[in-house]
Amino acid sequence: MKKYRIAILGFFLLLFLSSIASVFCEESNSIYIKVYDDGSALWVLEKRFELVSQEDIDFFKEYTKVLEEDKEFIIQEKKESLQNIINSVAYSSGREMKIENVSLNYQIIDSINKKYGIVEMKFLWKNFSILEKDTLRIGDAFVNGNYIKEGEVLVIEYPENYSITSVIPVPNEKRARSLFWYGPKIFLENEPKAVLKKNSITNLSNILIFGVAGIIIILLAIILLKRKQRNKSPILISDQDKIIQIIKSTGGKCFQNDIVSQSGLSKSKISQIITQLEKKNLIIKEKYGKNNLIILK
Repeated sequence: MKKYRIAILGFFLLLFLSSIASVFCEESNSIYIKVYDDGSALWVLEKRFELVSQEDIDFFKEYTKVLEEDKEFIIQEKKESLQNIINSVAYSSGREMKIENVSLNYQIIDSINKKYGIVEMKFLWKNFSILEKDTLRIGDAFVNGNYIKEGEVLVIEYPENYSITSVIPVPNEKRARSLFWYGPKIFLENEPKAVLKKNSITNLSNILIFGVAGIIIILLAIILLKRKQRNKSPILISDQDKIIQIIKSTGGKCFQNDIVSQSGLSKSKISQIITQLEKKNLIIKEKYGKNNLIILK
């Protein structure tokens, strides 16, 4: 049995990255697993390179050009290697598994003041998790423990019609239906693992009822807000416009002390107007020492 005990996450990344050059300054790896309600899962292995210079960009383009020329061969080779791994896991878990729809993609994306080269491998793992009536169990496919290194992230997304009953270890972050673990991280055998329960019709009905109630409350709040706005004095509205014009004249940003000096209004009056504009979501107030920087949205 020992030959079937594989650190799945680390081995998958090693398999994926074995054909990828590591000549860039900054690199990051991510493993994204989207679990479906039939027990299968879409795996996405991503390698991201920071392209600092034009030389990096040219090198990445040349590299992906080589990948494109041998793409069919690489996909077939990786598919066979992946299936061998899955066969070992299937033997250990006692249920049939299969790899389908292996693909290899690459692109350059622009982020804030940065460019990244991305190489991505996707595949569908059939029968990845255990489906028992209204319960979905994730984890037994991760045999003999797993690990992710520093700079790597593991993300598991579960179906929208399920809720988490338990998850081990506790994820570093939760967003919507996605669980995040950041490296360095060592997982014990069959980890990460999660038990999911299918939402009942009663739960869905409750969600619908609360949703409708929430909409009604929001509508009532809007009506009350409009009534309050109609009751405000025209002088206050004029003062708000004056403040907005001052901020616009300084490029959309202005310190609160400068607004006081330019408007001729008192500090308390300016503070009151700033609070009202902030509540209307027209401005952002950021603290800078003893002063506030007011930014138009």
